[in-house]
Amino acid sequence: MKKEAATDIIIPIKGLSSGVFTYLYTLEQSFFDRFENQDIREAHIEVIVSMEKQTDRIRMDVDLKGSLLRSCDRCLGDVTIPVTYNAPMVVEFCKTVIEEESDEFIILDPTATQIDLTQYIYDSVCVSLPLQTLHPSGYCDPEMEQKIASLTIN
Repeated sequence: MKKEAATDIIIPIKGLSSGVFTYLYTLEQSFFDRFENQDIREAHIEVIVSMEKQTDRIRMDVDLKGSLLRSCDRCLGDVTIPVTYNAPMVVEFCKTVIEEESDEFIILDPTATQIDLTQYIYDSVCVSLPLQTLHPSGYCDPEMEQKIASLTIN
């Protein structure tokens, strides 16, 4: 199992024999910069892709764990957000073009040489984030909280 910093997560499948394989990637800030995501600053997320290659399909399990830095929606200070995500996925090989794909099911031409999981991994991180980024109660910048309180209409 080789660990590498990733800006793209592409798994080669051409010539891969049947069996179980594991790929380990580290997502740093450069991965998110590629998507021009300005909400995420300082990221360190481990990605483990466990893959079982069968003759007609590939079963995968994608596991994300780590943290990233975002701005607090209340005081604009830095907040470390934990990231955890786990999802199974099946890759089917089919010559017929099928428009229906889902997050858990990908269709590839049998002549495909690789699986590009870059967008899927990025989307998975974004989906795992909370809708609102806030410090725990009492941890916001006190000066900013005073300014907000002075502007609040009672």
